[in-house]
Amino acid sequence: MSANRLIETVDSVGGLKIQIWSEDLAHAISGHPEVTIDKVRETLKNPMKVVQSKSSKNACLFYSIEIKLSETESIYFCVVVGVTESRVGKLITAYDADFMKTGKELYSKGEKNES
Repeated sequence: MSANRLIETVDSVGGLKIQIWSEDLAHAISGHPEVTIDKVRETLKNPMKVVQSKSSKNACLFYSIEIKLSETESIYFCVVVGVTESRVGKLITAYDADFMKTGKELYSKGEKNES
């Protein structure tokens, strides 16, 4: 078994530094083969929306549009990040989603997703 290693730290919107560790990325990829380091990195750097998780105040969901199916339907790429008390983020998982979860909006690029 290989040692868990820090792959990189990404500067995201709002100045949050998010660490991507090898074991967390491998876990995300094993459950969701659509996940790539490039998609994770780009979503963290340039999200469409960031919301605080309803289930954990220490988790944020970063969304980008993966595929725009129509004016009202899209497939989103979601990166889930845990945030420590010292304001450092850590990749938890990533996956494609057909909707954005609701929660306290922390950042929005301005595009609305009204259903």
